[in-house]
Amino acid sequence: MKERVVFEANVPVTATLAYADGLKVQGRFGDQVMYSLTDGRVMYVPPIVRGRLLELGIRQNDPFTICRAERREGNRRFVDWVVQPHGAASQAPIANSHTEAFGSPVNGDSSARFKPNGNGNGNSGGKPAGVPASAATAESALHAALMSSIDAALAAEQ
Repeated sequence: MKERVVFEANVPVTATLAYADGLKVQGRFGDQVMYSLTDGRVMYVPPIVRGRLLELGIRQNDPFTICRAERREGNRRFVDWVVQPHGAASQAPIANSHTEAFGSPVNGDSSARFKPNGNGNGNSGGKPAGVPASAATAESALHAALMSSIDAALAAEQ
């Protein structure tokens, strides 16, 4: 069985599609789209992410960054899916986000998780395997931008 990408909250993941389109599947929590990645893993995402990938024109072998950003509004929590072409970390993350209600896991069966090292990938090198240092820097910049916007939203609430 292929390793499943686990989207940690507010941790960007760099991915590259092995095939141009995903497979629509029924998960325990509703419709999902399964994508095979070039590194041998699979990812399960809500259909809104598929729409965003099509909008951006991301095709087979095109690297991109995806992040499941959690935010709060009062006592309610939301999940924003931020999808950007690889190297587009300077764009405002909120402009590229899609929201779904919190509490509906999108990865299906949580028993198939692997132990992440904090960067969204299971490798122990501190950056995604096979990704040049400049790409890891762009991913770090995206992560910092996401964290600062979430912090600003939480501060505005209080």
